[in-house]
Amino acid sequence: MRGLWCWSHLLKGTTIPILVFMDHNNLCYYRDPWKIGPRVAGYLPECEQYNIILEYKPGVTNWADQLSRRPDYEGKNPANEDITVWPDHYFCNTHTSIQVFDMDSIGDNLDQGVKLAQYPNQSRLKEWASLHNLSLLDGTHWHHGTALVVVADNELRRGVTSLFHDHKTAGHPGITKTLQLISLYYWWPGMKMFVTKYIKGCATCQMNKVNTHPAHPPMFPITPADNAQPFEMIAMDFITKLPQSGGFDTILTITDTDCSKASIFIPCYKAIDSEGVALLYLNHVIPHYGIP
Repeated sequence: MRGLWCWSHLLKGTTIPILVFMDHNNLCYYRDPWKIGPRVAGYLPECEQYNIILEYKPGVTNWADQLSRRPDYEGKNPANEDITVWPDHYFCNTHTSIQVFDMDSIGDNLDQGVKLAQYPNQSRLKEWASLHNLSLLDGTHWHHGTALVVVADNELRRGVTSLFHDHKTAGHPGITKTLQLISLYYWWPGMKMFVTKYIKGCATCQMNKVNTHPAHPPMFPITPADNAQPFEMIAMDFITKLPQSGGFDTILTITDTDCSKASIFIPCYKAIDSEGVALLYLNHVIPHYGIP
């Protein structure tokens, strides 16, 4: 589009078709009656002013022409010769110091904790050995010879999961990705269920990741009751965050559920308490319908 805009004074309304090469195959079908995004939809009025033919060429074959690679465009110093990098003392330490997380040292400490936790649980490891193909190497049990067996309380397993999920270098991956990362180094029975519950309870993931399966609670209508009197059974609720009108910012709604389905709307304040609600009901409802 930038190319068409740049040469629009020469390309608009031509009788000879203009051949346009691009590496985005989907744009070749922009005239087809499919749902398109708002950005492409904004280009359509501009595209209709050109007699263009779109042709797809993959990126590996769509090389730039020689005009954009002219050697005289590189300047007088293409190899960056005679350029000196400033030494560190010209910069502030607070801007140049980078905190590096030594994952190797963290992993070594965790490995030691997992190995130490295996010694008092030899009987349980022997039971797992025949069921889960465990191997004993240098006094330490491994799963398939590559993953340390975590046999201890849930605190140690939470530490392992936190290293591959909560750490700053991990980036809170999903359930499948976290399991793939952990299974390369550690294993325990029921690891998939444990990691799934851990990630579903991660507050950071719940706040930042989109819920692709939102729950839709079923609707249960309130049916009228036989021989019910008006406002014999009621439901009350508040409509809040309203612009102030007459000094009020909230509406108290009182609905007759079993008889007429009628509602009474009473203006009030957001900071109203239970005594204030009772007083509003005493003044606006009881004189007409009595006590519910």
